[in-house]
Amino acid sequence: MTSVDMTRLINHAKIRLPGALDAAIQMELFALMNEFFQSTNIWFQDIAFAVTPTSDAYIDNPAAYTYTLTPTLGSISRLVGVIDSAAIPQRAYMPILGSVVLANSPNISSTYTARVSLTVTDPVTVDGYPDFPAWILNKYGNDLLEGLLGRMMSQIAKPYSSPQMAIFHTKNFKQAVNQARAEAMHQNVYRGQNWRFPQTFANSRHQRR
Repeated sequence: MTSVDMTRLINHAKIRLPGALDAAIQMELFALMNEFFQSTNIWFQDIAFAVTPTSDAYIDNPAAYTYTLTPTLGSISRLVGVIDSAAIPQRAYMPILGSVVLANSPNISSTYTARVSLTVTDPVTVDGYPDFPAWILNKYGNDLLEGLLGRMMSQIAKPYSSPQMAIFHTKNFKQAVNQARAEAMHQNVYRGQNWRFPQTFANSRHQRR
């Protein structure tokens, strides 16, 4: 079921985009949300995963250092960081999205926590819109409308085509992206310092590859 905020966003867009097809709006909205999340890191999840020590060298047994992370919603776009059970940062990499590779084997079996940045993915909602946390649309709905209008108005030979207005709306959206990125860095604390990993975490299920 489409949320009230999503319905409001789409209705506002349709008022300014005469003749726009629902499928075209849905396609552009998906691309817009992916750009927004990839550019801002505003949507993240902290995922706990069990680790086990190994005496193997990574080059001989990469799987012993590799763990698969499964977010509850969306898909992983990048790794922010990893901490151990004592909240000490651990060196880790993500050469393949969704698979975290530890630089060093843990000394004992334990639980580490990875913070990952997320973006939209399939499946979409039953109404055809990308699925993501409701608070994001509630907070950034007007900014996302600017981006959606910019994308739609840049399409060629449509009733709503307008290169000049596309530039105007896209510029507003880019400014909003910069603001959202800054707010994500400060964890939405007014005049706060840049957030530094680690912090308090919310755990979720994991899978070991």
